[in-house]
Amino acid sequence: MMDSVLGVVLALAALLCYGFLLGSSFCALFQKRERAGFCLLLGMMLFLAVFTVTELPIEKLGLPFHVLVYVQTGVLLALFAACIVFCARKGVFREWKMPAASDICMTVFLLLILFQVIYGMNNGGRINGYDTSYYNGHAMNAIYTDTMYQYNPRTGRYIGLETYEYDGYPMLIAYLAKVFFMHPLVVVNRVLAILEIILANLIVYETAMRLSSGKRRVAVWTAAIYAGMSVFCYQFEEGRFFYLWQRTAESKSMLANVYLPFALLALLMLVKESGALYGWLILMLAAIVGAGLSVSGIFVMAVMIGSGLLALIVCQRRWKYLPYSVLCMLPGMAIGITRLFL
Repeated sequence: MMDSVLGVVLALAALLCYGFLLGSSFCALFQKRERAGFCLLLGMMLFLAVFTVTELPIEKLGLPFHVLVYVQTGVLLALFAACIVFCARKGVFREWKMPAASDICMTVFLLLILFQVIYGMNNGGRINGYDTSYYNGHAMNAIYTDTMYQYNPRTGRYIGLETYEYDGYPMLIAYLAKVFFMHPLVVVNRVLAILEIILANLIVYETAMRLSSGKRRVAVWTAAIYAGMSVFCYQFEEGRFFYLWQRTAESKSMLANVYLPFALLALLMLVKESGALYGWLILMLAAIVGAGLSVSGIFVMAVMIGSGLLALIVCQRRWKYLPYSVLCMLPGMAIGITRLFL
């Protein structure tokens, strides 16, 4: 049943509701009133960061896959309960409101996302190649052998421990497949693919909103231009739209369309927040997720965030940001070093 359309809808609904609760709790903790879309986006990044921090030590200790499932589920349930209690005490639930049916901007934006989801789920130009078999192979091996990175992802041959540099993304696929009772291919090609499309559009919308000082029409037009460019320009190889539509929900695709754009949004927010702790923590989230769920992200995220912070420090002469910059990037760099050398 869960491999059906209904199962995909239920899994997405569970992930999005959980992400929205996490994001709303985080914003309420810092007494920030953010849009629902940003709360959802932030919550999903928090979910990925929690998964990364939990998965890495279990993986490096060589423990069975079921240990990851039990520990991760326990952590997420505890976090869920804590968020429920916190939101109830702070009155966050009373502030939630459904958007008005006459909200044209919201309607157009949701239709744009719906169009891209339908297109992505019916795009016959997708590539299922060498990298795809690597991620999916490790995910399926984890489920069927109860191990983590101990079998060749393409042949199924026992290798003891993967020596090739790898990230935690296959275990994310495997974990979601296990808890939602789905086949890993349904998780990656449907659940995570749709999630990537939604998050990519939310990032574009939120970035445009902040650059335009909250002008919703500008944000919707920006999202529409982005949607058109992505559909008509995906044939150019190695671009972000190529990864979005031809290698959807792969690790590199998530890096190009979610992690890196979110890091840019976080840098923008840091400038808008004038270096407040709220902005630094969001930027730290981007560094953790990028380094933990993408091998390429270990280098690319460090360069992007580092260069952005350097430009901010030099151009605005914010020399006091130097120690904060080091602390912000330290968790992501620690995860990257652990993955590459330990």
